Parts: sequence; C-alpha cells; structure tokens
Amino acid sequence: MNRFLKVMGILLVCATALFANEDLRFADSCYAARADRANGDKADAKNAKLMTDAYLKAMSDPSVAEAATTGYVKSVYFAFRFVHFDKSKRKQKLDSLKTITENAYNKYPNNMTISDIYLACISLRAADMNPIAAVKEGIATTVHDVAAKTKNYQVLGRAHQVVPHVPLLISWPDKDSADYYLNKALAKDPKDLYNYFFLAELRFDQKRYADALDLIDRALARGVRTNYFLEDKRGRWQLKELQKKINAKLDKK
Repeated sequence: MNRFLKVMGILLVCATALFANEDLRFADSCYAARADRANGDKADAKNAKLMTDAYLKAMSDPSVAEAATTGYVKSVYFAFRFVHFDKSKRKQKLDSLKTITENAYNKYPNNMTISDIYLACISLRAADMNPIAAVKEGIATTVHDVAAKTKNYQVLGRAHQVVPHVPLLISWPDKDSADYYLNKALAKDPKDLYNYFFLAELRFDQKRYADALDLIDRALARGVRTNYFLEDKRGRWQLKELQKKINAKLDKK
C-alpha cells in the first residue's frame, strides 16, 4: 500500500510538472506568434493576454520558474509597447511594469534578458520625467549602474547621451562615453535597428548629418526580422522619421 501511494505521489508530481511545462510551451508559442493579427504596429490584445496569463501560470512550477518569469517579463514589456491602451493610463501601466520587472530582476539578477528589460522599463520611466528630477530621484544612476554591471552598452550609451550633467548631484554623463558605448552596442548586435537609431541620433546632435544618414541607410537595408516583426517595424518608422528630420535640416542650408 505504501509503495502504491509513493508511486501515485510521483505520478502526481510528474503530471503537475507536465501541465506547468505545457503552460510554458503554450506561452512560448504565443510569444513567437506575438505579431499575428496585428493592426499596423499594434499587437492583438487577446494574443497578449493569452501569452501573459500562460507565463504567469507556468511560474508556479519551480522547475521552470526562471524561464517562465523571463517569458512573463518579456510579454508584459511587449504588451506595454505594442498593445493599444488609453494614454491616460500610461503612468499606472509603467509603474506596474517597473514593479514586475524590478521584482524579477531582484530574484534573478544574473538573468540577462530580465536585466535588459528591467533597464528598458526604468529608462522609459526616466524618459517620462523631467531629466533633473530623474537625476535627483536616483533613477538615472540606477540605469547607469545596472547597465554597466550587465554590459548593456545600448542603455549605457543612451544614458550618457541624454542624462544631464548636474554638478554636485551627478558627474558621470559624458558625450564621448555615449559615442564609445553606442558604437560598442552596434558592434555587439548589428541586427538591432535601435543600435543604429540611437547612434544616428547622437550623430544628429553632433551635426554629423552625413554619418547619421549613412547609419540610417544601413539600418533600413537590413529589412525586418520575422521574429521581431513589430519591433523592427516600429524601429524602421523611427529611423525614417529621423531621416526626414535630418533632410529637412539639410534643405534649409
């Protein structure tokens, strides 16, 4: 009888793990198809909810908890960026996103995907604030320190580019460092269109318009990755808007 109960217990544990893993597999399949039924650059809200709910359910299984948490963080960040919502709810949603990603980062500080998304979220929060307020509240320093720790050169370069130098409060922002890190980001991942975009923005700020346009042309020539369809579609739109801005500046000369 005891042997029978032990076997049944093992089977129950295995069945529970199987179902949880099935939730993870289903969530991963939803994430892979996150651009399905998109309208322009807006994702289908039902797809996004299926995806986030499945990841959240899978997180209850310790054997896949980190993988499920990683997927959950990716999915809620994707939903924030690409699922339509009322603009009046932006701060509320961004605060919720920061809490989710911060908790995940604190639990899995060595998970690079979670770290990168946590950085993206607090960077978005800082971008919505007055730059001086972001410095005073320590958000800018958090972005810099986490980016330096995880070697996220894109965010590190961007921080040096946009964070103001405030004597007695913050001394590290440096335009030469922005140039250095954004170039490192592009060399590290030439498939990411935003590495071209941020460096092109810096070239625009430096009045190096020909270099900026060259970067934009190189980025647009890469096309759209099928596994990052909406992300690259949004990136191409931003590149083209910057291209228009530069050409308008040149036309005035």
